[in-house]
Amino acid sequence: MINAPLLYVPGNHNTRYLRESPEGCESIDDRIFNFNGIRILGLGGSIRYNGREYQYTEKEMGKRIKKLRLKLFLNHGFDILVTHAPALGINDGEDLCHTGFNAFNKLIDKYKPKYFFHGHQHLSYGKTQRTADRGETKIINAYEYYIVEY
Repeated sequence: MINAPLLYVPGNHNTRYLRESPEGCESIDDRIFNFNGIRILGLGGSIRYNGREYQYTEKEMGKRIKKLRLKLFLNHGFDILVTHAPALGINDGEDLCHTGFNAFNKLIDKYKPKYFFHGHQHLSYGKTQRTADRGETKIINAYEYYIVEY
């Protein structure tokens, strides 16, 4: 058994999490979670495409990140970014609901985390690659699972 917390960010179909979190899991949505000195930033949701919960415009995602500025400063940035949606132009889709956020590109460029894990764009869709790089950051589509050693 692994002695580590099970962390998550909500996706665009996880409206039930508004009432009850998954058992045994801890939400890191809009938070920096520190585990053994590893700083993990979580941002759930996807691009707004039908107006339901956990969907945001680019501007709204930028505002969420802006609200975290003090925490980011006090924590000297972060080591891992965990999101539901991908970054714009990196592992995202061509249709509106699978478009990524440019705000994530800006976060990566500014803080240079070691890893960026995202979901939303299922590998079974056939057009998405598993990994990519942006500068010093390894970007991983964590669909189903992906194991790394930190």
